[in-house]
Amino acid sequence: MADLLSPKQREFILHSTRKINIAHGSVRSGKTVGTLFRFMQAVSECPDSQIWMIGHTSTTIFDNAIRLIIEPKGKGVPDPLSIFRPFCTWMKGDRELRYKDKVISTVGAKDSGAIGAIQGKTFSLAYCDEITLYPESIIDMIDTRLSNPHSMLFSSCNPSHPTHKIKQWVDKAINKDPNYYHLHFTLDDNPYLEQSYKERIRTSLSGVFYRRNYLGEWCLAEGAIFDFFERSVYVVARPPRAAEYWIVGVDYGTNNAFAAVLIGVNTGKNIQDNKAMLWVEKEYYWDHKVKGRQKTNSEFAEDLKNWLEPYAVKSIYLDPSAAAFRLELQRKGFHPVNADNDVDNGIQKLTSEMKAGSLFICSECTNLIREVESYVWDPKSAEKGYDEPLKQNDHAIDALRYAVHTHKPSIYKPYDDNGGGKPLRDYGFR
Repeated sequence: MADLLSPKQREFILHSTRKINIAHGSVRSGKTVGTLFRFMQAVSECPDSQIWMIGHTSTTIFDNAIRLIIEPKGKGVPDPLSIFRPFCTWMKGDRELRYKDKVISTVGAKDSGAIGAIQGKTFSLAYCDEITLYPESIIDMIDTRLSNPHSMLFSSCNPSHPTHKIKQWVDKAINKDPNYYHLHFTLDDNPYLEQSYKERIRTSLSGVFYRRNYLGEWCLAEGAIFDFFERSVYVVARPPRAAEYWIVGVDYGTNNAFAAVLIGVNTGKNIQDNKAMLWVEKEYYWDHKVKGRQKTNSEFAEDLKNWLEPYAVKSIYLDPSAAAFRLELQRKGFHPVNADNDVDNGIQKLTSEMKAGSLFICSECTNLIREVESYVWDPKSAEKGYDEPLKQNDHAIDALRYAVHTHKPSIYKPYDDNGGGKPLRDYGFR
C-alpha cells in the first residue's frame, strides 16, 4: 500500500502523531488523501466512537472526503484508500460513516445547526476538510472538544490570510509546540500530475490566488484583483464566435446602481479544439444618482424584457437577496435562478476563465470594463483578517460573477483532466 502513496503523504502519515495535525499548501498536491489515510488509521485504533468528520458544508465533506473512501477507482488506478473500503458503509439518512464497529458522525461547519450538533460533545478524533473556510467560532469549539488524552485532529487546507487561526496553529508547529504538527505540500509533491496540468493551473491563477493555491503561501489579499487585465487582450470589438445561447447576470440595486450583463456562450462542441468561450455582449446599467431618478421593480423588469427580447436566453442569474425583484421578473414570464454569491470562488472563476482565454468583454460594455480595472481588495478587511473586495463601483462585476460562477461553478472540477486523459480523483489525489 505504501507504494501507492507519494513520499510527502507517507511523511505526513508517519509523523502526524500530535493533537493537532495540519496538511496545508497548494491545490491538487495530495493533501486530502494523505490526511484521510492517516485519519482512517487512527479510526482503526480509536477506543470509542467519539469520531467526527467536518466539512465546510455537509455536501462538501461527502464530495471531498467520504466519496474518496467509499467509492472504488478505475481499474489499474492507484487507490491507497481501498484498504479501508471493504469495512466502510455510508448511512445516507443518518449522515454517518460506519467503519467496522465505529460510527463516524459528519457535519458541515456552515450548516444551520452546526454549533448545536457539536456543542457539548467530546471528540476523540476529528477530520476537518477545508478548515480555513470555517467560521472562527466553529474552529474554537472544535479545539475545545479535543479533551480526551488520546484526542487528535487531522486537517487539510489551502492557505488563507497570515493572521488566520489555522496559520497560528501552523506557527505553533513551526515553533516546536508538542501539541501541533504541520506539513506543507506543493504541486510537485503529487507525482501523478503531468507538467502540462501544473502549467495549466499556474497560468489560470493570478495575485493572491496564485500565491495561495499554486505556491501554497499564507498571504494577504491586497491591491488590484484583476491585476493581469489589459484591454488589448480581454476587450473585443465584436463577439468572438456565434452564440449557441445567452445567459444573464443581474445585480439588483435600489440605493446603488442596477446592473445586468448579457453573456454569449459557445460550448465549443462544433470547434476543432472543443474550447468553450464566454463573452459579455451587452450591459444594462442604471445609476439613479447619475440619471436623476430611480426606477421601480416593474420598470426594471420591463426594461430587461425589452432588452433581452432578441436573444435566446437560457438562464438569468439574480442577486439572491433580491426577492421582490425576483417576483417581478416571474410576473414578466422569466424564471430567474438564485446566483451563487460565494465572492472568493466567484472571483477565482472569473480569473480562471479570463486567463484561460475563455472570457472576453465587448467594447460597448464601458461600465463593466471600468469596474474590472478598478476592482481592488479592501485593505481594512485584510487588516481584520478576512478577504473582501472594496465595496465601490462593483455592480456590473457582481452581475458578471453571479452568471459565470453559477453557470460554470467549479474552477477545479473533481474530474479535471490532468493532461494525461485520466480523472485526477481516479488517481486518488486531491
